[in-house]
Amino acid sequence: MIPRLVKQDRNGKPVVDTKAAFIAAIDGKIPTGEWDYDTHLNYIQKLVQTEDPRVTAGAISNCRGAWFEWMVAIDIYNHWCTEKHHLLMLPLPNIMRFDCATLYQDNVSKYIFDLRKKLKASLDIELITSNPDFVIFDTNFLNEQVERKPITNVDEDVIEFIDNLFRRFVGICSFTDIIGYMATKTSLRPDRRLQIVHEGSLTKAMYVHLQTRLWIDKPRTIKYFGASLKLNDKDRRALKTVATHSITTVLSEPERAVDECFELSSRCELIKAIGVMKGLLFQ
Repeated sequence: MIPRLVKQDRNGKPVVDTKAAFIAAIDGKIPTGEWDYDTHLNYIQKLVQTEDPRVTAGAISNCRGAWFEWMVAIDIYNHWCTEKHHLLMLPLPNIMRFDCATLYQDNVSKYIFDLRKKLKASLDIELITSNPDFVIFDTNFLNEQVERKPITNVDEDVIEFIDNLFRRFVGICSFTDIIGYMATKTSLRPDRRLQIVHEGSLTKAMYVHLQTRLWIDKPRTIKYFGASLKLNDKDRRALKTVATHSITTVLSEPERAVDECFELSSRCELIKAIGVMKGLLFQ
């Protein structure tokens, strides 16, 4: 029996089954060879709207982000499994469902919670952050606690696995085990560019705050990346914005809020991006 890709809510309106549509579009198997993400996203959209033409472009837009994230997450996980390197990038849920500060060991995360509390109590200032789309670990510390078994077939259990693998790292990461983050978007509008730059700048400022509280003299720097299906010159220029904290004193060297941005339109481009990230993260 072929699963329905579009269901109906209590009012009879069409609701896309995001997971079922993704699985159906790849016939439950990870594509071999080249995987063109952009083309495949359009194919999933066509499948959904063929089944139910009432599905709007807005409804599809909400799904495309999840589909794109699964493509990237599965491919980079498989690359980590097969190539035996130590750069593992995993998707994170939004801040309402999970606080990424809890990935750190208690002796590190306590300083983040303390800063939030003191800002609120003494200055009525909120430290409002959002989770990056992906967190990047240096898996040297794992000692193979996570089995490196590539994903070949995809069902709902596999999607749950890739969506929740980050939970194995909760409370066990030292200050230097998390080495970067990445924001991924299917497209970049001016407001999305600003969102990525803001997140990168705030992430790096928080890292410097932790460095100070932990009395670490020369820490490994944290990296923040941006990625989209397509990038133009305006996108690239906007993402070169300086990290605010790095220009507040002559003692610091100015740095970009986003260290590098990538056009991830395919598996080939993702693998190239991994090579660049490895060079920046493990230099």
